[in-house]
Amino acid sequence: MATRAIHLPESSYALLSAEAQRRGLDPDALADELVRADLAAHGERDLETTLKSLAEFRATLPEIDGLVLARDARAQLEQRGDS
Repeated sequence: MATRAIHLPESSYALLSAEAQRRGLDPDALADELVRADLAAHGERDLETTLKSLAEFRATLPEIDGLVLARDARAQLEQRGDS
């Protein structure tokens, strides 16, 4: 394993050390885990993939007629007012 030094501000290193201790890890191991999780996630999903998955999700949703929805809501409000 190649070793390279990365310099962090004291406040960042303190956060890293505290979280590493909480997880029972060495700060270097946690830094590696965080970098891999963050940077690998960005490389795997591009905009086109995200848009395609959102379009597929949207296709599973029922169609909504805004006018009908507004009329139904108005009718329900009027019924509450009559009580």
